[in-house]
Amino acid sequence: MYSKSLFNRNTNMERSMINPVGVSTSSQMYFTPETIRAIKAVQEFYTFNLANKSYSLIPTDYEKYLNLYNTVTASYVKTMDLNLKMLFKITQEGLMGAINAYGLNFTVTELTLQNTILQKTIDDLISGVNVKSAIGKNTGNLSVKKSFTLAPLFSYYIMLYGMPEAGIGFDQGKLAVLLSILEKNNINPYK
Repeated sequence: MYSKSLFNRNTNMERSMINPVGVSTSSQMYFTPETIRAIKAVQEFYTFNLANKSYSLIPTDYEKYLNLYNTVTASYVKTMDLNLKMLFKITQEGLMGAINAYGLNFTVTELTLQNTILQKTIDDLISGVNVKSAIGKNTGNLSVKKSFTLAPLFSYYIMLYGMPEAGIGFDQGKLAVLLSILEKNNINPYK
């Protein structure tokens, strides 16, 4: 299988210009350390979170996204092996799908929050329709109420995701998404 001649007519072998005696495979040519790091990063940070529906954990650093996408695209363009082309294409599409899923999750959370705010406004309007004054009709009973109000950030978190379990606390990723939505809609998240 090995020949010391560069002029071997066997087309199944690809000669390396660095080492003309040995045979290099096409997979060795296109899986550079940079490509391998990019594929691992796409899997670890993007497609893993996409598959586990952990959308708020998908990175949003656009420059990092572009670097990964460009690295995989460069390998896709260079290879002639159809199996490797398919692998690189799946990696590209997984990366794009993860970013799209993050955006859709953000939009769904934002719309759910807006819907909750509108529903509260409707409930407030409806509950005030048949209100009659009770002054002068009391029979001597006195009651005292103490109420407190959570910051909107935490109130909306509880409405959207439910009360966090005792000892675990609020999910930081979900709070970050909710905070950016509130700020985008000019709602003070702390008052």
